[in-house]
Amino acid sequence: MIEVENAGRWTGGARYDKVATLLIGVVAVLAATFAIQQVHFGLAGQRAQVMAGRLSADAATKIATSSAVTGALIGAQQQALLVGMGGVSRQLAGTVSQDETFVAIGGAEVAASDDLRALLDATAATSGRAPLDAYTAGLVTAGNAGLALEVMEQNRQVDMAEDMGGREQLAVLGLSLVTLAGVLAGVAAVLRRGRAGWAMLAVGWSVVAVASVVAVVAII
Repeated sequence: MIEVENAGRWTGGARYDKVATLLIGVVAVLAATFAIQQVHFGLAGQRAQVMAGRLSADAATKIATSSAVTGALIGAQQQALLVGMGGVSRQLAGTVSQDETFVAIGGAEVAASDDLRALLDATAATSGRAPLDAYTAGLVTAGNAGLALEVMEQNRQVDMAEDMGGREQLAVLGLSLVTLAGVLAGVAAVLRRGRAGWAMLAVGWSVVAVASVVAVVAII
């Protein structure tokens, strides 16, 4: 027959083994969870960083291209106005001096100015169309509204990259905690039953509880 004292020891030993085995299982599950989180958040952060960089470069290119096109158009329109103003001045001078040649030349200059400004307006109206490809056309016709939206998206990607980086750091912290819990479980397995072993298990479960909280915080 099994003595009562020995039966109590076996029962306690079985309970100890169950607690230790359960701790090891939970550590394994958390380790896999944190590993997946670290990879996921790391890749998401990298994608956000790449997207933010691309949007920044694209916005800068659009600003430079559209500014160059607009500047060239304004410069040409100013030149056309100067020609017209010169023609008007010549007409006035010819009228005062009663020089029909001056008047005729001035009239021709005014007409040329009007024709040039009409051509410039027509060119501006068709700017960004065929034969330009879609990307180049987008650079030429970039406006403040579109650029503002692109900058907003860039900022969103930057914020996302920072958020994913923080979540990845939490995953790394979680991996460190479950590694510690695993070490404690190993020490408990070496110590076997006794106060020291139970103490190691208690500390291990406490570390696992903190790691579980970190895992939840990383995904919310």
